[in-house]
Amino acid sequence: TIKLDAANCQATITMAYQQYMQKERHRPPTNGFQCREDIEKEDHLTSVIFKCNLPHQQQHVVEFNCREPSCGALEGEEEGAVLSEDDYAVDPNFFDEGYSMAGSTGFKVWTGSRLLIEALTWPQDTDCDRLKEIQECVKNVDGARIIELGAGVGVVGTYLAAVGSHVLLTDLTTLVENAIDTNLERNERILSNMSIDDDNHKSCPSWLVNGQRIGKGWADATPLDWTKPISEQLTDEQASIDFIIASDVVFLASMMKALFDTVEALFQTSKCNTPSFILSFQKRDAQDGTDSVAFTTVDGVLAAVKERGWTIECLAWRTVAVKKEDETGSVKDDTSEVFVFEIKDDTSSS
Repeated sequence: TIKLDAANCQATITMAYQQYMQKERHRPPTNGFQCREDIEKEDHLTSVIFKCNLPHQQQHVVEFNCREPSCGALEGEEEGAVLSEDDYAVDPNFFDEGYSMAGSTGFKVWTGSRLLIEALTWPQDTDCDRLKEIQECVKNVDGARIIELGAGVGVVGTYLAAVGSHVLLTDLTTLVENAIDTNLERNERILSNMSIDDDNHKSCPSWLVNGQRIGKGWADATPLDWTKPISEQLTDEQASIDFIIASDVVFLASMMKALFDTVEALFQTSKCNTPSFILSFQKRDAQDGTDSVAFTTVDGVLAAVKERGWTIECLAWRTVAVKKEDETGSVKDDTSEVFVFEIKDDTSSS
């Protein structure tokens, strides 16, 4: 783990970034984990259904209704959906209060979701010790208490519930009402025949007020605005958790402070041992590189962590195929790195 101190900030950040690229933390694709997309049409509306199988249970698949094909979440020969121009509808939530371009991106699945799911629920022999500890917590008999920030269509949180965790998925009201709620209902139904071995998981935890059975665990959803105090939006019980998770939520630099303010509030509010924040993040350094003003860079994440006095560790990373725009405006095939970071506030537990 790296503690970012005030002295020699840029040198420390550069050294930290290089450490995250260490070979032993590189995580290859997981054998047995498969994703795909189908197209579903209903009442003249076209949806993309993103699907992925659960660990060691090829017959059980979680599904998510999305408005667009995923970006970077499929690998190799996995089958993706292709929409025609006629399949794209005008955004029906465009004029919703608090809705924005950033919010609209929540209706599709992004690169970081896949690596975060694999890292937390599909163990590999080469995983670091800390990642193995988290994997055990996620599927333990008591059910890890997790809150997901910026859940989008609900892929990560729903998947963690299906393997045994208790998860509160949060996002803007528009995403909760038009994506997460319906996807939780969908997966409650399709996993209703999944066998439950542990009595501890047979009743809904009280802190998940409207919890739904998702496979081996439980999940609920509620709106959460990062710009407002969590005390006005969550109960004390809901804010007392083991892990905070988020995937691909800060591609815009303007979102970083609000996210970290919310994480800090959860660090301070939780009555459990101080939770850790597990963040998946795709390197999206734009044409202006690490000095990008608009887009969050890896250096930007490290600097924001340093400013809070927190620690950060890379649990896993992977190189993925992406499309990038060059200086002429042409879109070309390229590669990028995706990271899974664990961020902790060690000062609050000392």
